[in-house]
Amino acid sequence: MPPRFSILTLGCKVNQCESEQIAASIEALGLLRAAEGEKADICIVNTCAVTGRAAMQCRQAIRHLSTAHPGIRVIVTGCYASTEPEVLSGLPGVVRVIGNDRKAETAAVVAQVLGLDAADRCGKTSILTPTKGNPPKASPGGHRTRPLLKIQDGCDSFCTYCIVPYARGRSRSIPPGDILDALCAYEAAGFREVVLTGIHIGRYGLDLSPRLDLHALLSMILDRRLSLRVRLSSIEPTEMTEAIVELMAQSGGSLCPHVHIPLQSGDDGILGAMHRPYSAGLFADVVRMVRRRMPDAAIGSDVLVGFPGETAEAFANTRRLIESLPLTYLHVFPFSPRPGTAAFHLPNRVDADIVKSRCAVLRAIGKRKKAEFAATLIGTTTTVLIESKADPRTGWSRGLSPHYQQVAIEDRSDLPEHRLVDVRIVAADGERLVGRPIRG
Repeated sequence: MPPRFSILTLGCKVNQCESEQIAASIEALGLLRAAEGEKADICIVNTCAVTGRAAMQCRQAIRHLSTAHPGIRVIVTGCYASTEPEVLSGLPGVVRVIGNDRKAETAAVVAQVLGLDAADRCGKTSILTPTKGNPPKASPGGHRTRPLLKIQDGCDSFCTYCIVPYARGRSRSIPPGDILDALCAYEAAGFREVVLTGIHIGRYGLDLSPRLDLHALLSMILDRRLSLRVRLSSIEPTEMTEAIVELMAQSGGSLCPHVHIPLQSGDDGILGAMHRPYSAGLFADVVRMVRRRMPDAAIGSDVLVGFPGETAEAFANTRRLIESLPLTYLHVFPFSPRPGTAAFHLPNRVDADIVKSRCAVLRAIGKRKKAEFAATLIGTTTTVLIESKADPRTGWSRGLSPHYQQVAIEDRSDLPEHRLVDVRIVAADGERLVGRPIRG
């Protein structure tokens, strides 16, 4: 029986993307990926270090692995492995710690730990894009329905609360030819949606020669006329340009009408202390510009609550701004002091109970806005990506709309996964849509 491995991924979409590529490179060694509930011989933990809480959760997860599966060997990689390798090396079960700069070597390290003679199969498998020797799969039970394609890594911003630039380095872009080849490979494998992700995708191409930008890359993708749709992950307010929005609006659905634009705070004083390069007014202008050009677009945002010095007035500015804007949903996070960042040393920290209360206020606003947006889609026709087979109890399938809305589909014909189906939205059950497939 070949050794079994598992991967535990914490943190962002970039980590998720890299974990899938690590898994594919390990499978090429002849190892089997352990199914849920099965014991693995070795586990790769892909860590996050974006907040102090995230780092703590990584340590807890590793300790739990060692307790629940005595004898399992743990290899740790990711951002936390880059920032505090000595802490992780001392945890039970950990046999190797691999920083982000060596993440592509993970399969070779697995082979070494297991004593496998597999150097010829390790090669230099890319964790950035699918390669000819590492094709994507679209089989049930295999990879995700919407694969994540990393187009960029690293960050040059150095926001005062963020450790990521120290963990991942400066901004670096994947050549456009590699991205286009990867998208074609995903199309050939049967995928119908791909998410373009990165740490700071709005900086895409600025380090390449010849110099490019995100708008140019999206134009190249549209020129390929692929039979899949492309979704963007988070993009900064200063980089959500009118040209990109216009391209999305004119793409005929090839670029999903969904943008995620981080706010972090609606108070200019706090934004300055965060080292965010925009004002609350600029953020508002960008959101309204997107809504004006794409009336049905989903517009999400991140908010960081309780940054040092956030007074009641500063929080009220954030709340009023969010309430005034046509946002669709919110991701709300409490500030977590992170050693190694400038904000860790700032005075005037906000009491934990106050932070918790403020988070609850914004999450309630976000929930209401999401339900209100869902209600606006009732009576419309949209194309849903089927993400799960029909529930045996109800006969309903589940999918995702281009607007990033979950859709429960009233149908008993077991709609196939990985397929786009035209659906008429007939109801909104809270934040979830209900639809019926349109028969041709």
